[in-house]
Amino acid sequence: MHIESLTLFTPDLDVQHAFYTGVLGLDAVTRTPSSVTFRAGRTFLTFRQHRDPGRFSHVAFDIPRHQVDGAETWLRARVPLLEDAGGTSRFPMNGWNSESLYFEDAAGNILEFIARHDLPNNHAAPFSSGSVLHVSELGIVVPDVPAAVLALELRFGLLTFNKHSDTFTPVGDQHGLLIVVREGRGWFPTGRPAAPAPFEATFTCSGSTQRFRNSGVLERP
Repeated sequence: MHIESLTLFTPDLDVQHAFYTGVLGLDAVTRTPSSVTFRAGRTFLTFRQHRDPGRFSHVAFDIPRHQVDGAETWLRARVPLLEDAGGTSRFPMNGWNSESLYFEDAAGNILEFIARHDLPNNHAAPFSSGSVLHVSELGIVVPDVPAAVLALELRFGLLTFNKHSDTFTPVGDQHGLLIVVREGRGWFPTGRPAAPAPFEATFTCSGSTQRFRNSGVLERP
């Protein structure tokens, strides 16, 4: 599964524009009065104006598997890293054979740089904004995780990936995952309670392109 485009919503386009270009160094490919689109590796990430404040999403970006040290140094010069209760800010995930760094954007979305050590994506150049490979994870917050996972399987053919539970289940594969969590469950690493947030996404899976939107309940466009 590859996430080709993702649209999130924000009450302030200007602050998001400034963050993603000035802090993360992503290229803004289009800007209108109501939206702005950035290129995050192979993924187009769009923010659209929305009046409802307080909504936030979880989004992960893949980085080269050997560049966690460089990514950590690069991020620390730009944003505070999120920590768990013990003060840890760098997280090896043994069951996923990956390592992650977390931070927030200007609107409070929880972002993640993740290096998946099983994927052959080494880059020779030092870490920079150009090292961001693509959006690889999106959080979906629902009242009933098993029901939402079944809906994703029936509608899109997406299957459970790795460990799962009634409150947390990833679907997809190492190239792209939808992280389905129960409303109110704490997002790692801070424990901030998950809340539904609208989004629109386009992804490819098994050679076909799928498009859907979510406003708290899974629905097709």
